Amino acid sequence: MRAHFQDAQPALIGWLDWLRRELAPSHERKVRTLILICGAVLCVIISTVLQVPELAVSAYMVFFISKENSRITTMVGVLGLIGITIGIAVSLLLYQLTYGHPEWRIPSMAIVLFLGMYLFRVLVLGPLMFLLGFVIAITQSVGELVPSPELLVRIILWIWVALAYAVALTVVLNLLFLPKPTGPPKPLPKGLFVPDAFTNPAHVRFALKVTLAAMFCYFFYTGVDWFGIHTAFITCVFIGLETAGATLYKGLLRAIGCCIGGLLAFFSILVLIPHMETLASLVILVACVSAIAGWVGTGSERIAYAGLQIAFAFFYSLFPGFQPYAPDTDLTNVRGRVVGILFGVVVMTFVFQCIWPERARDRLRDILRQALAQLARLLAIPSPATPANEARPKAEPLIAGIASALEKGRRQAELMSLETNEPRLRDSISSGALEAMLLGAERILALATWLASDSGLQEWQQMPLEAQAAESALRDAIARRVEHAAPHEGARDADANLSQAFARLTETIQRLSLEGGRISRISQMTAEARHLG
Repeated sequence: MRAHFQDAQPALIGWLDWLRRELAPSHERKVRTLILICGAVLCVIISTVLQVPELAVSAYMVFFISKENSRITTMVGVLGLIGITIGIAVSLLLYQLTYGHPEWRIPSMAIVLFLGMYLFRVLVLGPLMFLLGFVIAITQSVGELVPSPELLVRIILWIWVALAYAVALTVVLNLLFLPKPTGPPKPLPKGLFVPDAFTNPAHVRFALKVTLAAMFCYFFYTGVDWFGIHTAFITCVFIGLETAGATLYKGLLRAIGCCIGGLLAFFSILVLIPHMETLASLVILVACVSAIAGWVGTGSERIAYAGLQIAFAFFYSLFPGFQPYAPDTDLTNVRGRVVGILFGVVVMTFVFQCIWPERARDRLRDILRQALAQLARLLAIPSPATPANEARPKAEPLIAGIASALEKGRRQAELMSLETNEPRLRDSISSGALEAMLLGAERILALATWLASDSGLQEWQQMPLEAQAAESALRDAIARRVEHAAPHEGARDADANLSQAFARLTETIQRLSLEGGRISRISQMTAEARHLG
């Protein structure tokens, strides 16, 4: 038992160190958290004073819309408001045909949800279509609960009001208090669709999987007459991502966040709410919980979604749907919301792991293939035929692109551990080999970055032409070896060329009695390339 405890202790310490890094304070994080607190508090005051229903929706939208800078928040807010408005209008039009006819309304829910998820994957403005499909599907899912069409229209229009004013409030707060980004805006993508929109069957399969999971949850909680767990439907729509590992990780964040938010709501209803008599006390409670959720939600993508779910579970458990005037005191609502979220995570995990699974391993392999091709181009810089002053401008965009690709690869490597093991084809690369290849590529990039720096290029200029030619030939051989890192029919020839080029450079260096940081790094790079793949 002592040995087991000693083995577990480093893992626990490593996890705590990771959590400490993810929750580390920064000036930007403090400002963004204060914006979220102010937004949630203002929603409580506005909805309570003006008697706007769906307070939980308004308060959560502050967290959902607020992004890392005011420019992105404004863009998301405008697109979100457009999507919400179109979604509400389409839902009202559908109800003219489907109200009182579940045989039409339920298929229309599934069709709209499928289209929204499909367009989310294939359109450049996919999040807009996601929001539009979600709004239509969720408003259609409550049709059988409302006794009259007049009340249904009133509820749906109030939902639009609750969403719209919260979005506008969030955009204004971010414009007022969040600094504008200093860099130039990213160039707008060319075209309306992603490059493989009509050739990749994974887009259709993704939409079918999300629709299947969401509709299964809908039929389940409708069949057992437990609408309190309708958050299962919402969960299926929101956690669907491109791979099974990414979906499960987002589901785990949602589950952890909802448990924390649910416990905070349970404690508030049980202990604090009975002693609250004024709006000020409710504002203080919301501010405190928003501070916790906001601090987590403004972290990196590894934990940010958990912060949003703390806010989601707390607001939806504390505030009743169409009664904005006081917090809810029914503990069964807390139980239902949390159970629904956990049930949705389980359903989505099963569907994404078992039906047409998209693996993080496959994504990592594709990312590595592209990154290694760019790395091979970087290794060709500088060359004896190219002036040294032109080398740095050519190398910098390549370095930035490779670093970005390898960071995405590192993320996919983390997600691989969450996926179930799948029988591997004879000629495919194992997960362990891919991770080793990723580490090797990162080390080669670090060495190549130094070679393209001012210090490295200065040493290059001081080398005799004979040594420059030998080094350039070796870097070309390293580039070919990098390109053939995966199992390839040309890998053996690349290894032979690498050995010959390294022997030639070694002989040249010894004969000319050369030394320096560039030569030592070239030797390290050669060793890394030999072990790559």
